[in-house]
Amino acid sequence: MADISESFCLNHPDTPAVARCATCGKPVCSSCLVSRGGSSYCSKACADSAANSVGRVDSALESKRRTDARSLRRNLIIFIILVLAAAAGYYFYTRNKENVNSFIEKTGKDVQKNVQSTKSKIQKGVPGDSKYKRDREALTK
Repeated sequence: MADISESFCLNHPDTPAVARCATCGKPVCSSCLVSRGGSSYCSKACADSAANSVGRVDSALESKRRTDARSLRRNLIIFIILVLAAAAGYYFYTRNKENVNSFIEKTGKDVQKNVQSTKSKIQKGVPGDSKYKRDREALTK
């Protein structure tokens, strides 16, 4: 927005503006100025609109505060549950270290077997020299 000293009142084009309306931003002269609550307005309608808006803004801010508080509570509860689950897991592991380690080792071996089995099935299923392969290779040459 331009500096107020360069503006003129919209109702009195030959009179320099002394302020801008807090609601609509129009430049106003001292004779058109409506002051309320420390703010300057161009008309009673803009001043009333601003007064009505304050209630809605306060209501929206209060609603946001309540939502933020609920979110904080939920996140705190989730954090506590995760910490308790981690502590329970650590407690179980320290009490059953040998069983857990052997289970992990056995599971790792089973996964390796399944990977090797799947790999060999895939290799057997794909012919090394097929018409499709020859056609694709011919296209790249």
